[in-house]
Amino acid sequence: MIALKVLILGATFWFIFNRLSSLDRTAWETFSTALSGQNLTYILLFILVAGCNWLLEITKWRTIVSPIRKINFRESARHCLSALSASLWTPNRIGEYGVKALYFHKEERKKVMVLNLFSNLSQMFATLLFGIPGLLYFVFRYQIDIPAWKPLLILTIVLLLLVFGYAFRKKQLLIRGLTIQKLLKFITSISLEVRSRVVLLSLFRYIVFASLFYLLLVFFGIEIGLSQSIPLITAMYLIASVLPSFFFTEVAIKGGVALWLFSMAGYNEIPVLCTVTAMWLLNFVFPAVLGSFYVGQFKLAST
Repeated sequence: MIALKVLILGATFWFIFNRLSSLDRTAWETFSTALSGQNLTYILLFILVAGCNWLLEITKWRTIVSPIRKINFRESARHCLSALSASLWTPNRIGEYGVKALYFHKEERKKVMVLNLFSNLSQMFATLLFGIPGLLYFVFRYQIDIPAWKPLLILTIVLLLLVFGYAFRKKQLLIRGLTIQKLLKFITSISLEVRSRVVLLSLFRYIVFASLFYLLLVFFGIEIGLSQSIPLITAMYLIASVLPSFFFTEVAIKGGVALWLFSMAGYNEIPVLCTVTAMWLLNFVFPAVLGSFYVGQFKLAST
């Protein structure tokens, strides 16, 4: 267990250092210049908003696991932050499923993983709810040429997934004894109040970090109105959310998507890259560093 903790902590800090050292020099100069000015009030505001983002996530986790175990805010924070820190190098941070489950007894872990899935699907629902209209507006507003076969291909894939999901609903998934049918049955057994609160918290969290992105854009010098930024920001999060990524490619992927969208709208690239970097620092790097403290204290739940 000690060796595993050392490996996790070492990998976490190496990934952070590697990503920071590879950022564009011009972006770093713009970034440091903005932070070195008389902007302490704004910086504190950004930290506060980022804190609200994680406050909502921690509250959401505390809510979703309540049918299994009542945990306090501090315990929920430990679960969320250590899971972030320990799962950074896994694709789309999928490792958080296993990390969070380890805080619970062996017989509870499958249920915890399903609850975590529902929590993430709720966040994805918020991304789709805001992102699809934003993406459609962007495509029509800036006359993006999309071949007709691409939307048809996406629709076909979605329909095939639904058909296969229904056909194999009783087949065991990757986890022993878990089927789509059992998964859906368990989720529907959760009270409507809990499910509604989780979805609502996901919507609020989306609004918070999208608002933070807009505030950072303005801070780094982009003159853009809120109404003009909403389609671009929501489209960016939608596109970035469906692309596979690792922690060390997160800035590159989100940055690439953001640069394409905002450059199509005629905005300067450097402030956009600075904004993506600041979001990455505020919402991932700083919480991951804090989470590494919890990783060091981790003790496996008794079976």
